[in-house]
Amino acid sequence: MKTIALIAFEQFTDIDLFLMWDILGRQRQHWQVRILGSQPELRSANGLALRPHGRLDEANHADAVLFASGKQGVPAALADAAFLGSFRLDPRRQLIGSICAGSFFLARLGLLPHNRATTHPDARAALSAMGVTSDERPFVCDGNVATAGGCLSALYLVAWIAERLLGSGRHREVLRELLPAGQEALFGRLVEASLVEGGA
Repeated sequence: MKTIALIAFEQFTDIDLFLMWDILGRQRQHWQVRILGSQPELRSANGLALRPHGRLDEANHADAVLFASGKQGVPAALADAAFLGSFRLDPRRQLIGSICAGSFFLARLGLLPHNRATTHPDARAALSAMGVTSDERPFVCDGNVATAGGCLSALYLVAWIAERLLGSGRHREVLRELLPAGQEALFGRLVEASLVEGGA
């Protein structure tokens, strides 16, 4: 059974975490998904209380690790030496990804191949200030590391995880229940094109 770790922190963006959690959590026959954090309880940007399933260092043993985002939460977590110090991630044996400003964690941890990533459009300047080349594509993949920019680009990040853990074309079954009625083919083409354009 594969394991997927979702990384949360105080003031995480609700949709970034919960959209990935919901999509991935529907496929329990394929993997176990756990939300990890540094505190017994975390609060989202909208004030929703969350009790993580485990500690941050459990991510070091997961098959895939996805970092959430948060306009207020990311800067605070980046300033927390204990938070960053919990990770010993290795893209040679793990899939590592981020949504929106979650890419800042990958940058700080030295996990970005060629020091390039995408992020939320509003965070591009701050990402560039970290010395990272900011890519305007919604999804960017380089080997076992991927970044996605914009909350709904979580669809692409999850599709990438499905492709890598389950096999070619398997993202369709993972996303099937979520696509708008009458637009399944349209969204399907968009997801597949974004993966190809992003280098997956």
